[in-house]
Amino acid sequence: MSDASEQKDTRNNEDEPVSDSATSSVPESAAESGMTAEAPPPEEPLSLTDKFIGVLTEPSPTFENVRAAGPRVSDWLVPVLLLMIVIAVGTLARFSNPEFAAQIQQAQQSQFQKQVESGDMTQEQADQARQQMEGMKGFFPVIGAVTGAIGYFIFFFIIALLYWLMVRFIMRGDATYSLVLSALGLVGFINIIDQLVSLLLTYVTGKPFANLSPVLFMDVNIADMSFMVKVMMLLNPIAIWATWVLGIGLEKVGSISRAKGLIAAFSLYIIFTLLTLSTGMGM
Repeated sequence: MSDASEQKDTRNNEDEPVSDSATSSVPESAAESGMTAEAPPPEEPLSLTDKFIGVLTEPSPTFENVRAAGPRVSDWLVPVLLLMIVIAVGTLARFSNPEFAAQIQQAQQSQFQKQVESGDMTQEQADQARQQMEGMKGFFPVIGAVTGAIGYFIFFFIIALLYWLMVRFIMRGDATYSLVLSALGLVGFINIIDQLVSLLLTYVTGKPFANLSPVLFMDVNIADMSFMVKVMMLLNPIAIWATWVLGIGLEKVGSISRAKGLIAAFSLYIIFTLLTLSTGMGM
């Protein structure tokens, strides 16, 4: 009887559940019980004001937030609209000055003459274009302001598409088009500063399209600028700053290296600026 009792007691001890304190000492207990760690909460997007300050002071964490929290329409819509307003106001201000307006018209007429010499336009067509310009002289400020603002709006989406194609297929990044729109749009805040500085320099120096490039210190008329002089306008420190920040933005939103981001940013900046300058649209 005693042996049977001992065997029963032994079986009862084996069937007893293991205490909580015992299970807590086993490292794999949480995994074996099916418990999982909670996912970290989604990153909150910065406010547009914080993004504006961040682009100027700390672009890397700012664009990291854009990537983590996702793009917002306000990232590009607000700076694009503000820049359109600045372009329109700047155009009206320049045309309101008779001296500036005369220089701009002289540059346009010079462009017509170059097209005649290259065979792209006949002398009769050039004369007709000049007559049309004279007849529409009073409308030039409004036309210039509207076309400049709308032209920039259209150009913004085209250049964003080209940046996205370069990041996605040449640099092998994974940025979406929306992320590139956000990066390019936020850099627009620096472009607004560039436009305002240019407008200020216009009235200080008397040159219709002045910027901080070495051309600022050269005694040249926009109608007589050679192509190489126009190329020197690329050496505008604010524009270079904006392009550098865009390179950081492409790096962060596209998950590519800093070198690839800067190559993408500067290559398209140089190509498009040279194209617009060579066709006379760079001004």
